[in-house]
Amino acid sequence: MLFNSLHFVVFFVVVLALNQPLKRWPVAQKLMLLAASYYFYGQWEWHYLLLIWFSTVVDYAIGLRLPRSAHPRRLVIFSVVVNLGFLAVFKYANWLIDTLNGGAAAVGSAFHLTPIDLLLPVGISFYTFQSLSYTIDVYRGELPPRRNLLDYALAVAFFPQLEAGPIVRAREFFAELDGDQRIDFADVRRALVLIVLGYLKKLVFADNLAPVVDAVFDQPAAHGFWDTLLAVYAFAFQIYCDFSGYTDIAIGCALLLGIRFPKNFDYPYAAQSLQEFWRRWHMTLSRWLRDYLYIALGGNRGGTARTYANLLLTMLLGGLWHGASWNFVIWGGLHGGYLVFERAVLARFAWWHAGHWPARMLRTLVTFHLVCLAWIFFRAQGLGQSLAVLGNLAHPSLSEFVAERHLDLALVLAALFAAQLLGAHGRLKERIAASDGPLFASAVAAALLLMIWFAPATTAPFIYFQF
Repeated sequence: MLFNSLHFVVFFVVVLALNQPLKRWPVAQKLMLLAASYYFYGQWEWHYLLLIWFSTVVDYAIGLRLPRSAHPRRLVIFSVVVNLGFLAVFKYANWLIDTLNGGAAAVGSAFHLTPIDLLLPVGISFYTFQSLSYTIDVYRGELPPRRNLLDYALAVAFFPQLEAGPIVRAREFFAELDGDQRIDFADVRRALVLIVLGYLKKLVFADNLAPVVDAVFDQPAAHGFWDTLLAVYAFAFQIYCDFSGYTDIAIGCALLLGIRFPKNFDYPYAAQSLQEFWRRWHMTLSRWLRDYLYIALGGNRGGTARTYANLLLTMLLGGLWHGASWNFVIWGGLHGGYLVFERAVLARFAWWHAGHWPARMLRTLVTFHLVCLAWIFFRAQGLGQSLAVLGNLAHPSLSEFVAERHLDLALVLAALFAAQLLGAHGRLKERIAASDGPLFASAVAAALLLMIWFAPATTAPFIYFQF
């Protein structure tokens, strides 16, 4: 079920209407939310509910046994194998088969494996990571095992974040589930601002930028420098508006149900370094990779060279988490290389870290363009397409920009970039949410009018559904 559909709007209104009176009977409320979550996911492909349910039961049972097990490490390894095994089969098996077949063909071998006919379950990467965090936290002694299967099943399947995040850890969800779920008018205002702005980002910006991006990336040979450059910038804002729009809606919907999710985006294109970018972009994934992968690899405890290797490996695996493609590996490798370069080289130059505004702006622009360079590999369908896009960028032409009248798109993209800088500095979204006067009403009304005027007739699924 898509957030940007009438089906979801009706579904959520019904769930919201049932949730409030059922709070007096917590078990009934949880059963309703779990049934709603399974219905929400089942509208895509109900057979794959069995996959969610199997993963839920396995990790719930492991969590119960961990504190009294003589071999807790084996249980955690079993949980990792089960969860990542499902992920490997559904997401990476055919990629591995294609890679092996391609390698065999390159050396003239007749070796060939037939690809597996499997449909990738929506959101499998997200609920797999959420479930894994539970067993690892119980193993580390950071979370007591959950005795109530209903609570744990709801933590895995809660519908606002089920398909594309944010990645809500079990301990975060249980703290909300066990706490006071009452919401006041300030919470309602904040939720409405998040939901309305989330739809605005998706429908007005992401969906209108999509045709510009698709035209260039689908046929890079038919386009020149300026088409390509603007398409790369457009994708940077398309994926931001699409993904942050989804998580804004998810956080807002959960808040109206009395559950507070962690923030997932914080004006990432205002970052002045790649390290800061990853503290602002997909923040729940960044923290997950840090806490359960980077630290598990040794973090910064093994000396400088080991730290750099851990950073690079973490980002490579983070790239691979996004999809079964060498392009995602390259995307992760670029970000890992950026992070290593910042620590190994840029940290030595005092002038690069100067506090005056020209230096800050320079750092922001450099960071943004390095991120955009990596986005080329993220968006392109294969290495050949990536190289074609990069080839277009190697032949600039000022006359082409004037002749083809790209000024309107350039102004829109510049405005979106300025909004990132102003938003990070002025916290406008937070101010609107905190206001109960004309600012709140005017902002919501303006967003609704923009959606009425500029939303395209057809809307696309959210980009991160494919992950």
